[in-house]
Amino acid sequence: MSMHRGWSRQARAGRLRMTETGLAALALAVLAGCGGGSGAVSDPMQPYREQAVNWTSCGDTIDVIVDPELKKRLSCATIRVPLDYSAPERGDAVVAISRVTASVPTQRQGAILVNPGGPGGDGLALSMNLAALWENASDETAVGQSLRAIPQRYDLIGFSPRGVGASSRLYCANNGILRPVRHSSDRSEDNVAAMLFNANALGDACLRNPMVKYVNTDSTARDMDLVRELLGDAKFNYYGISYGTWLGVWYASLFPERVGRMVLDSSMDVTGNIDVNLVLQPKSMQHVLDSFIPSYAARHPDHFAIGTDAASIAAIYRALPEPMRVAFGKQASSHAILNRTANVVKGAQLLSAARGMHQIFLDNPGIEDDPVKLEEVLLEYPFAPESFGDDIEIRGLAQSMVKPYFEARDPQSQPIEMGPSSAVFHTVVCNDTVATSTESSYWVDLGNQMAASYPYEGGSVTNNECVNWGGPSVSRPALSRAAQTGPILMLQTEFDALTATEGALRSFASLPQAHMTTLRDYYTHGLVSLGVECVNEKIGRYFADGVVAGRSSTCEGPKLPYDGETQTLSRMAKTAAPEEEDAAAQARAALNAQLDAMSAQGLRF
Repeated sequence: MSMHRGWSRQARAGRLRMTETGLAALALAVLAGCGGGSGAVSDPMQPYREQAVNWTSCGDTIDVIVDPELKKRLSCATIRVPLDYSAPERGDAVVAISRVTASVPTQRQGAILVNPGGPGGDGLALSMNLAALWENASDETAVGQSLRAIPQRYDLIGFSPRGVGASSRLYCANNGILRPVRHSSDRSEDNVAAMLFNANALGDACLRNPMVKYVNTDSTARDMDLVRELLGDAKFNYYGISYGTWLGVWYASLFPERVGRMVLDSSMDVTGNIDVNLVLQPKSMQHVLDSFIPSYAARHPDHFAIGTDAASIAAIYRALPEPMRVAFGKQASSHAILNRTANVVKGAQLLSAARGMHQIFLDNPGIEDDPVKLEEVLLEYPFAPESFGDDIEIRGLAQSMVKPYFEARDPQSQPIEMGPSSAVFHTVVCNDTVATSTESSYWVDLGNQMAASYPYEGGSVTNNECVNWGGPSVSRPALSRAAQTGPILMLQTEFDALTATEGALRSFASLPQAHMTTLRDYYTHGLVSLGVECVNEKIGRYFADGVVAGRSSTCEGPKLPYDGETQTLSRMAKTAAPEEEDAAAQARAALNAQLDAMSAQGLRF
């Protein structure tokens, strides 16, 4: 336990101010070592703006499988950025950037900086993944040609935001121990108290790190603008996914005159406090479990063997005991079931596996205390007709839930620590905007209500590290300034499980120059890799020629497995060669894997 757990918000804020003194002294020493102490600099940003960018091989920092010719255009660099833009003399942080140069330099229209979300997501490889995706589009159709024009005319710039990846890293830890916590739907007094203790302890651990005050969206947006300046571009183009939309709008609010073409894919609600999105998310996630997956499973009873009544299938999760919910959630996260409708088969299989496990518990009293016996029974349990080939998959999911189930029955204490990705997530949320409430009782009451209505993740809102944080470390720029840019393209699925469409529509209403394309009757998080021709047309025409559709437009979602053929990028041209189909499929798979890995790490946007 942190010795400062009981400190007030004022004391915590004071502690941050105290660490600034030490940071300033350290920064002066760093600058002196870099030559900054030999004479006064009239513009403290001048050394950063005039630094040389040394583009070299990325080595092992980007591990992607791409065409060798494409990889020849890939290079990486690190740049120095001010730790504190309001006082650059305090010292440096390092930001790693990647670049895939435009394949036709004479047609170069600038650079597109890309961000995969998070906060805490590492976007260094995203430049290469997007370049591969678009460069392997079919050249037999107008849509494919417009996509191929993007990496021909633009440099694609990826980066590790400050705090993660190959940039200066943030780490939160101390010598204390977290209390064991059960699933957030367990609203017992002991479990809620443990949740509050842990949230406070993790927040306290981050506040001990002197870098923490300078990890926020404002600093990252200014890092992006420094990259723009070092590239020599008057305007910056941008593709942001999920949290990347929050970051993009923040940048547009700071520098509307420097925004070129901006795509916001799967948008957060940018109109209020950032934690509003944390409250919206469990509702959308539960909707997938209560509606989409059950309806899909009910249409295919021969494959999943859990009936034809969607309401009864939806009740499976709600009937699970808390340890089973933990095990279920780990598998749902690892398979990105709530991220992507293409994984709806796994979702239906997981519900089938969970129902089987629960039935085994009911039919075999005491088996929940005997993991060996449970494994034996699982081997004999008939989950689905073998003739359809799903039984072995469902059985495998059931077996994979055994270990996390028993671990969740008797949760153990863990050290107080968060690695860079998780540390950046929580730090940015707490540093960007004031918390909706700084009263723990507010988040307990809200968690009680949401756990009842949205048991999958609703109770998790009680885990709020920002309650005792001491307030944001930056002032958010006026959203009205973001409305001064040129046309912005927004992409959204109708039932996004991670960035709720309800919030995206509020963002859309606040940006009168935005044009939103909605993928109907579908849920996915990040449309860029989906391969739907209608969506790709919007992306390609916008970046290639600056063309946007009307204020609002729609695309139809692709067919699901067993419902019909799935429309993919490689099927845009019926004459596409097999090697072209493979390249496009590999590019989509690489990009989806990058986005889904962030969810498996616990990154929420």
